[in-house]
Order: sequence, then C-alpha cells, then structure tokens
Amino acid sequence: MQPLKRFFTQTFRPFFLLTGAGTSLVGIYAFLPSWAMPNAAKLNYLEEYTIIIQHWGIMVGLMGLAMMAAGMVPQWRVPIALYSGFEKAFMVWLVLSNARQPYAAGFWIPFALDSTVVAYTIGYFACCGFDMPTLDRPDRQD
Repeated sequence: MQPLKRFFTQTFRPFFLLTGAGTSLVGIYAFLPSWAMPNAAKLNYLEEYTIIIQHWGIMVGLMGLAMMAAGMVPQWRVPIALYSGFEKAFMVWLVLSNARQPYAAGFWIPFALDSTVVAYTIGYFACCGFDMPTLDRPDRQD
C-alpha cells in the first residue's frame, strides 16, 4: 500500500472523530444563541436573528455528528466526507471573502478547523479515491 494511502486509511477515523467533535460544538448556537453569539462568534446577539442562528447551529452541529458517524461507519465515509468538504470549503471562502470586516473576527478558529478538514478531505480523495478503503472491507484481503 502506498504510504499516503496508508496514512489516510489509518487516520480517517480519529481525524473525523476529532474534527467532527469540534464541528458539533457549533450546536451550542442552537440551544444557547444569546450566550454563543457574544462569547464564541464575538458578535452582538440580535434577538430578531434567533431563528437563523439556531438553524445554523443545529445544521452545523448535526454535520459534526455525521462526521463522527463517518469515522465509525466506513460505508458512510464517502458521502459524508464529500458533503462536509464542500460545506466547510464554503465556510472557508466566506471567512476569507469577509476577512476585512469586523464581524469575521469570531470565525478564525472555525476557519482553521474547516481549512484543515478541507485539505485533509482533498488529500484523502486524491490518494484513496471514492471507494471504501481496502482495510475497512472485511471481504477483501490485500
């Protein structure tokens, strides 16, 4: 097995468990938006935006749980990694395209996490393709 393919095969589970856990923390916005906005995002909490803040929080929080599930269930790996890669790439683009705005200040930590996931996902698919890794297949022995 190629060294990079071995690296991704061996690290996918812990990487997606760890980054999925970090992503799922955004779920706090769904349950405590008035605390999360000023403390995590460094933005004023505007009550009239509560619904969208909570909706965003639950969507991203559930994405984190899905990422952790992909780390545990190899059959879910490709679709969830694809979706999370695109979702996180868009967030990276949003932060970069708004970097000069003061409201971007609270998003640099998620930007770092999301950039790491995007780079890892690109590397994973470049090295491993879109099939379930051989080591996760009980029917194949290489």
